[in-house]
Amino acid sequence: MKALDALKAAPPEVRAAALAVLDQVSAPLTERQLASAFRAHSIGLLDAKRLARALRKLDIIAVARRGP
Repeated sequence: MKALDALKAAPPEVRAAALAVLDQVSAPLTERQLASAFRAHSIGLLDAKRLARALRKLDIIAVARRGP
């Protein structure tokens, strides 16, 4: 069963809870959250702020490091 089919077949309270979680994790990152993500991966404070400001108009929901 695919995820969407499972969601459609779920009881209303389960479906509502799942949709609430999806809504929370798919919200765009704020400028501060972006800067924090960059800082967590060894990007300097000033560069992190500059990158975050440059990206603030994009609806970014995740920032992930490539590779190991």
